[in-house]
Amino acid sequence: MRKLLFIGTMLLGIAACSGSGSGSEIGALVNRGSENSPRYYMTLEAEDGDKTKKKVEFMIDKLIIKELKLNEAKIREICDDGIRYADWNVKFKPTYKSSETASLFYDKETKRIKAMMSGTAENAYGVPDNIYTFIPFNIKGKMIEDKDGLPEIY
Repeated sequence: MRKLLFIGTMLLGIAACSGSGSGSEIGALVNRGSENSPRYYMTLEAEDGDKTKKKVEFMIDKLIIKELKLNEAKIREICDDGIRYADWNVKFKPTYKSSETASLFYDKETKRIKAMMSGTAENAYGVPDNIYTFIPFNIKGKMIEDKDGLPEIY
């Protein structure tokens, strides 16, 4: 009986460790650099136009964390908005396929945070074309809107 309990505990421990690599990083802010030279990333799940799911990894500008002092929840909210509005300018939304990489950076000149998304979508002739979307946010992480209250996406 003790052997079975020991073996069961070991198998449970192995199973828990094997799943912690990628699954636990979804939505978490991760530093893949060092304390002196940080490289921040956050991976979130996105849905393409055809409803397939994929992971999108955001490279996060260290200034957003070190200078603007935005917390992990606010950064996740900005990244989620980036995914949500990535297909904003796409004419045939069901054909949109998001890239698996994106970035979140701080533009000191305009004092805006920008989510840069990329992907592909088909045009009216069925030819895939590259799509680049920039979604601006203020330094507190609130999406910039135009005079009509719509996101100011370009």
